[in-house]
Amino acid sequence: MKKNRVTGLVSAGGISESFLQRMPVLLGALGPVKAASFPVARRIVNSLHAGFAVADYGPLGSCDLIWLAVPDGMLDRIVGELAAHTKLEGTTIVPCGSARDSASLRRLAGGARVATLNLVADSGERVLIGEGHPDVMRKLFRLAAAEKRKLVEIRPGCKAVYLAGAHLATHLLLPWIGAAVESLRMAGFSRSEATTAVEAMGSRVLRGYINAGRRAWGPAAPLELHDTLVRDIEAIRALDPRLAALYESGIQQALTFFEDEQAR
Repeated sequence: MKKNRVTGLVSAGGISESFLQRMPVLLGALGPVKAASFPVARRIVNSLHAGFAVADYGPLGSCDLIWLAVPDGMLDRIVGELAAHTKLEGTTIVPCGSARDSASLRRLAGGARVATLNLVADSGERVLIGEGHPDVMRKLFRLAAAEKRKLVEIRPGCKAVYLAGAHLATHLLLPWIGAAVESLRMAGFSRSEATTAVEAMGSRVLRGYINAGRRAWGPAAPLELHDTLVRDIEAIRALDPRLAALYESGIQQALTFFEDEQAR
C-alpha cells in the first residue's frame, strides 16, 4: 500500500513538555493522533492546534512517518501494538526524547525504518541529535533545515555514550560544583564569593579544554594533586569526611582518566 505524505503521532499525553509542540513545519503535516483514549487524543490535538484525533491505530497505517512521544517504559508496547494493528513495512517510525536507540526497536517494528530524535539540552531547542536508518536521517535533516534547527547525527550504537556525556556535563558535574562551593565556604568565603570564584575557575578550565583538549591536563596537575592528597586529606577528613571522600575519589579518577597524558 502506498503511504500518504502525512505524518501521524502516538502520544501518552504531556505533549506540552515535548519539543515537537514547537516545530511548526512538522505540525503542518500532522494527521492522525492516537493516545490512550480518544478524549486524550482530542486534548492533544487541541493543544497542538494540528492533526485530528483517532480512536485506534488503523488510520496510522497510511502514514509515511509516525512520531512516538511516549515514555521509554511504554515504547516496546506501543511499537508492538502498531505492528500488530497496521502494516508498518515502508513506514518511518521516530521515537522522540527517548534514551533508547533505534537498534533496540527494530525487531518489534514490523519492517519499519526506525530512527530516534532528541533535543540537546540547553541549546535553546536549536540543536537536535538523531540516529538510525540512513533514509530516515535524510528526512530528519531536511526537517531540521526547514525548522531552522541544527541536527547532529550520532554514530550507530553510540547513543549511550552521548547520554553519558550529557550526564557527565550536568547531573554528575553538580556534586563537584557543590563540593567546590562548600569547600570555599568552609574556608571562610561567603556563598556569593564562593559561587563567583567557582564559576570563574570552572570557566577557565573549560576554556582551556576547548582550546587544548586533553593537553589542558598539564604535567604539573598530577604532581600538585598527589602532593595535596598526601598533605591535606586528613585535615579535610577531620572537617568533613564526606567532602574528603569525594575529593580523594575525584583525584584518583582524574589521574586514571588522564594517565595517557601523564605518560607523554
